[in-house]
Amino acid sequence: MFKQLLRSFHSEDMALALVLWLCSLPLVALLVIPFFGLKAAAVVALVLFLVAMAVCWGICGWQVFQERIR
Repeated sequence: MFKQLLRSFHSEDMALALVLWLCSLPLVALLVIPFFGLKAAAVVALVLFLVAMAVCWGICGWQVFQERIR
């Protein structure tokens, strides 16, 4: 049962989403800070993080749903 639970976690998808978000932070810093300031850049970074996690949650949820159908 524990092994089945571990297989249902798609940690590589979450790690990929986190790495993509981390790699987007320098781009946010270069494009947003000069024009809008540090507070706006922090908000943009937070929104990007939430979007990445939502997309990851959707992909992982779909994969778990497909595995349970099989």
